[in-house]
Amino acid sequence: MEASCYKREPAMPAVEIPEGYTLIVEGPARVRVASGFIEVFGAEFPSESEVSVEPYRALPFYARELSKLEVEHGKFWFVRGSTVPSSWARAAEEIASTKPRRVVVVGDVDSGKTAFTTLLLNTLVKNGVRTGVVDADVGQKSIGPPASLGMGIASSQTASLCNVPFEDGFFIGSFTPAGLIHRSVVGSLLLAQRAERAGAETVLVDTAGWVREWGGRELKLAETLALQPDYVVFVGEKEEVSQVLRPISGFFSTVLVEPAHVLRQRSREERREYRRYLYKKWFMGASEVTLQLERTPVVYTALFNGVALSREEVERAEALLGVRISYAERTDNTLVVFSEDQPRATDLAKSVFSVSEVRVLTGVELLYNVVALTSREKLLEGLGVVTGFNSSRGELRVYTAAKQRGATALMLGNYKLNPVTFDEIIVERNPVLI
Repeated sequence: MEASCYKREPAMPAVEIPEGYTLIVEGPARVRVASGFIEVFGAEFPSESEVSVEPYRALPFYARELSKLEVEHGKFWFVRGSTVPSSWARAAEEIASTKPRRVVVVGDVDSGKTAFTTLLLNTLVKNGVRTGVVDADVGQKSIGPPASLGMGIASSQTASLCNVPFEDGFFIGSFTPAGLIHRSVVGSLLLAQRAERAGAETVLVDTAGWVREWGGRELKLAETLALQPDYVVFVGEKEEVSQVLRPISGFFSTVLVEPAHVLRQRSREERREYRRYLYKKWFMGASEVTLQLERTPVVYTALFNGVALSREEVERAEALLGVRISYAERTDNTLVVFSEDQPRATDLAKSVFSVSEVRVLTGVELLYNVVALTSREKLLEGLGVVTGFNSSRGELRVYTAAKQRGATALMLGNYKLNPVTFDEIIVERNPVLI
């Protein structure tokens, strides 16, 4: 008789949670409900359910009855009672009962605005409402890659917005909306409209945690005016959000709810590491592709959108600048020249070509620049990193996992990314953004 053997997976540590207590689990972790009944931001998880917790995030597992959880990895601690304020549940029920078309959620960094958005999403889904979510926080993403707005449609309750399937996105080119308010506003509106066309009856917009200073106030006002929501929910103490609440309340119905009772605040370094984690996900399975710039529109820069110089004009520019030119074009009031040589003084070339600036690039300036690929079907197919440029052939090599569809366009970001380590490289004045 032959003996068979097998390797048994080690059991996860079991944690018993008394009724009315919350176990906060910090990721990365995997949680299984061994027995009992658990609630996370209004989503119900009976026995045998499993929930994943992403790195640098924490989820509150509230026991509606004596429950036992098996927790793999991560760390956890107990809190008596629920970490979700009762005012949140009341507000979510009242808003959901009106079957709103659009709801915008506003709050400072680490206020709990994403947690409230999750609770409202689960309340709507429980009521049978097909719900879309626009994640407009370009730095700390739940849906979509960094430097982008993301949109998904929920078909079931969820413990985290991270679990809402990505449908489309909009690349703004930076992981902060500062200086790019117009792109954030346009992206929010486009994605809300796309969610509605995809069948969403209600669209929730989880905004960036920037409510202070002139830029934060302008962003929130512009977003709400563009989106025309039925409700704007403010998460935080009144004195912390009054500078945006008061002006917006003149246009829309507003709801003020208190901040979350227990918050897991993240340091700047943790936020950077979380973005690194997301880059790894979005570049999984990536490879190099070659794009022909003649057939690929480039967005967010005038570069490669100008008029190429004729052979005679190139020879004249070479004589004036004392360099060998592989490619040159006139863009607005700028003459852009690609050359590996150091140019002479550019004043004479400015006069001859009637431009205010002559910018000489080698092509190295493009390397490691973050880009996004878009198509007619999707506003955001995925992110990419420039790994090579041949100016004489007009070819750009991009490392990306994005699907290659017809009529692809390239959107140029304002920072660089190491495609091996996924370290962000901030460029004070990116010379390719003309």
